[in-house]
Amino acid sequence: MSLSIRQNPMHLSLFSAFCGIRSRVHAEQKDVYLLEWLGLPDSPDVFARQLGAAIAQARAHKTGFVCVTALQTRPAPGDTARLAAQADTLLSGGRLSLPGLSDPLLEGVPERALGYALDAYRAAHPSASDSMVKNCAVRLLCALTGLLPALFPTGMLTDQPKCVYLGVPDQTACLLLRVLPELGCDTALIQPQGGALPLLGTDAVVLHGLAQDDLDVNALLRTAQSAKPAEKPQKQSPRPAASRTPAQSIPSQMQPQPAARPAVSIPPRPSRAVSSAPGTPPRQSQSSAPDTPPDYEALAALASSVVMIDVLDASGQPCSSGSGVLIASNGIILTNFHVASRGVSYAIHLENCDTVFYTSELLKYHADDDLALIRLSGCPARPIPLYTGAEVKRGQPVVAIGSPLGLFNSVSDGIIAGFRRLGDTDMIQFTAPTSPGSSGGALLDRFGRLIGIVTAGFEGGQNLNLAVSYTAIKPFVRGFL
Repeated sequence: MSLSIRQNPMHLSLFSAFCGIRSRVHAEQKDVYLLEWLGLPDSPDVFARQLGAAIAQARAHKTGFVCVTALQTRPAPGDTARLAAQADTLLSGGRLSLPGLSDPLLEGVPERALGYALDAYRAAHPSASDSMVKNCAVRLLCALTGLLPALFPTGMLTDQPKCVYLGVPDQTACLLLRVLPELGCDTALIQPQGGALPLLGTDAVVLHGLAQDDLDVNALLRTAQSAKPAEKPQKQSPRPAASRTPAQSIPSQMQPQPAARPAVSIPPRPSRAVSSAPGTPPRQSQSSAPDTPPDYEALAALASSVVMIDVLDASGQPCSSGSGVLIASNGIILTNFHVASRGVSYAIHLENCDTVFYTSELLKYHADDDLALIRLSGCPARPIPLYTGAEVKRGQPVVAIGSPLGLFNSVSDGIIAGFRRLGDTDMIQFTAPTSPGSSGGALLDRFGRLIGIVTAGFEGGQNLNLAVSYTAIKPFVRGFL
């Protein structure tokens, strides 16, 4: 049993999205990021606030997050012999004993990762002698053992380790930044001067930021580290056991709604009465919602806040489609991960608007919860409010809005049929009809509030559909609303 790593090639537009990634280990495999920002992700003050918030949250929750401007690569006098012996063990193919690592999944992983780094060193220095390679191994071991206790506070991968290197790294730091992802650590190199570093390897995702040649990175880090620890969020009250079906009772035929379009041509968007409603009804206060909900025609008018997403490949051609819901006035669109992950950019269609909007800003995603956030700057539509009231009930009426088979913003109604648990994610089972292409669409209560994102359906059944529940959406979108 040993950890395998899959480097995620997705580009992240925001540094805060990198800080918020929480990828889990499945079947002994973990997705990791290796990012190289050429320039600061944002202005120095904004970046310092984002970095400070990440440091404060890690401090409060005792998770593994490290930001450094330099590495300790020179052993202390009392550590020289020990590190030299470890370097000999590494170079002879033996197993290391490193402090701070107790997860069984990581057994043998540091040796493999350090071996990759030494191979890169040899490739960069073909004439390097054995002593030079050993000295490089000592420097790497010295730097790594200095970071491990902070990256893995409990010694386990559940600490979600992240490392940010701020500044221009030397050769040893470049090699170490290739080691950390192999240990399951999301890693970001941020160079204010914006110079590319080929030693980081071709696996790094290169992002372009704001060049700040005269920036004092140590002062910036001190500013970020002065942030106060964040308060722990209150735990959500669990759903009563009687209203849930155990995970093992979910039929194996349940499949995500595929986003691909059919081979037949898609008819033009119809001019329907429900889609030409004069505007989105005013948002109701969730704390004092009226007893009488709006009629279905008024709910159908909320389709103007549900978008159709054409997912584009690297050549700019549509490769699949799905739906999304505008949830914030700054153009934040919530959709499914299995919709957003299929391409590199997105064409966004709004109801009653002939203009097609384009964006490549994937802000955040969570593969296990099947959620993703896309930003469309200047989006003219009004957002749909996220439900924050008491527990929704089985039998409660709901409305689904999406673009099944590319039929833009179809509206259907039904009821909540039950509550399911898929892995660690709360799901709402509902009866409103959906079809492929509805993925990422809105599931609304009778007051027009978002209670779920349409995600999946059961094969071989009729109107047996699932939506990611608002209880999973709320923590995912925290900080974006």
